[in-house]
Amino acid sequence: MNGCAICPCCERELPDRATIGGLLIELNPPSVYWRGVRHHRQPAEIKTLYLLAKRRKVSHLALEMMTLGENTTSAAAKVRISLLRAWLRKIGANITIQSERGWGYVMEEAHAEA
Repeated sequence: MNGCAICPCCERELPDRATIGGLLIELNPPSVYWRGVRHHRQPAEIKTLYLLAKRRKVSHLALEMMTLGENTTSAAAKVRISLLRAWLRKIGANITIQSERGWGYVMEEAHAEA
């Protein structure tokens, strides 16, 4: 699945929504839900989550340009990813954001260990 949310009525992709696991991210209005419960996150964090959930794999450059703007440092992206990782752990989400050295970040559902 590519991360797009699907309309339950017409089964078409909803372009302003992305899903992974029990996480639903909406861009308009900016909101994020974990298993149907809405959680407060900053709009910039929601945009970052949306990009990661939709693409699953995002380069450092794309993340910085699409979510932070062209006049920023890579440190800002690292801080935002760190905050999102901590938040995902806090809510008990089975979703990870892994660094791919020299390239960017990968979002995926963590597999339960037996």
